[in-house]
Amino acid sequence: MCKKELYVISAAIVTLIFLAMFFPVMATAADQSPPTPPILNNIPPAWSQTLQCDTTACPRFELVMGGVAVLDHETGLVWQRTVAAAPTWTWAGAVNQCNYANTGDRWGWHLPTVEQLLTLNTRRPGGDVAPKLPEGHPFIGVSPDPQVFYWTASTYTGAPYSAYRFSFGAAGVIDRLLGDYKWQEHLIWCVRGGQTVNHDQ
Repeated sequence: MCKKELYVISAAIVTLIFLAMFFPVMATAADQSPPTPPILNNIPPAWSQTLQCDTTACPRFELVMGGVAVLDHETGLVWQRTVAAAPTWTWAGAVNQCNYANTGDRWGWHLPTVEQLLTLNTRRPGGDVAPKLPEGHPFIGVSPDPQVFYWTASTYTGAPYSAYRFSFGAAGVIDRLLGDYKWQEHLIWCVRGGQTVNHDQ
């Protein structure tokens, strides 16, 4: 190999090394631009979040599916916006009614677990003040009567013939989260997404 060819090869190697060192610096410089602040829709739901919802503003909840459902940005759950005051159902009937619901022309609804329904409960200042939903919430028809209960999908602990029911009325949680025989009748409020349960258990 002649000296001229060696010179050309050496020059090419030096050029490649220079380019390899230069372009990462350029990329790093470009990455120095200020980060774009995330918007609410881009924040993944997590149960560790606490988002504002009061009489001033409520970014926690967002109307979706043409306004017939509500997305909870804290949990990622989608709730029916309007809760019917009638009819009431046995527990098995409540499970089936939610399974067959097509709110917003979408299937995939289910009776909420006790944990899911409790995420909508909030502590109000001033004692047992009803309703227990967050102030500024967009839901319609949720009863503030402490004697009106909503079924959950969760079988009562240690009692397979009973399930948890929950009221959004004025009382402590221990008085509103009770077990009841599954042949009793209560209201339903369906949810979409999140954890479901095996109803045979």
